[in-house]
Amino acid sequence: MLKKVIYLAIHRRGLMFVLFIFLAAVGYYAWTRLAIDAYPDIADTTVQIVTQVPNLAAEEIEQQISIPVERAMNGLPGLNVMRSKNTFGLSTIILVFDDGIEDYWARQRVQERLADV
Repeated sequence: MLKKVIYLAIHRRGLMFVLFIFLAAVGYYAWTRLAIDAYPDIADTTVQIVTQVPNLAAEEIEQQISIPVERAMNGLPGLNVMRSKNTFGLSTIILVFDDGIEDYWARQRVQERLADV
């Protein structure tokens, strides 16, 4: 049986080429129909807090908004990294949580802390 397959592969190259193209087309078709859920989510759980206050300088935004929010977010369970960036009229705080923390759980905890500020 294996000798027949080897014989066909060597002496019938055109047939093997057509078979290869057919299998590649079927594989591509199956790949395009693959559900997105089949791909694992490898991104960290990230919550972003964006505050827009017109007509405030970056230093004022940092003192009046970013620092109080950062203080409130300190001590969140599972918080790994906290970054903040302040520009004219805009404060952005990015919170990165440990692996295994669910997105909705992290958002809920952040929203609870923001309500206290």
